[in-house]
Amino acid sequence: MSRIHLIGACRRAMATLAALLKRRGHEISGSDHAVYPPMSEFLQQEGIAILDGYRPEHITADLDLVVIGNAISRGNPELERCSTGRFATPRCPK
Repeated sequence: MSRIHLIGACRRAMATLAALLKRRGHEISGSDHAVYPPMSEFLQQEGIAILDGYRPEHITADLDLVVIGNAISRGNPELERCSTGRFATPRCPK
């Protein structure tokens, strides 16, 4: 099992990816600046907690992978924390 964090998790593609990864047995966390229905309810039903807002402390050393949503740009505190090179950081395609 891997620990995976998704930045921008309340977007449709990212929320779907989070649910698929959770169903495959991974431990999933996520964050977004706009946590509201219907995606917040979908993620809650899937048992995935979403952190409201972007903070560097959301990116912890025990993560195996950080997936970056396509709406996330430079200057995002979580993305900047990832740019140290410690984490695998694929982008979710549009």
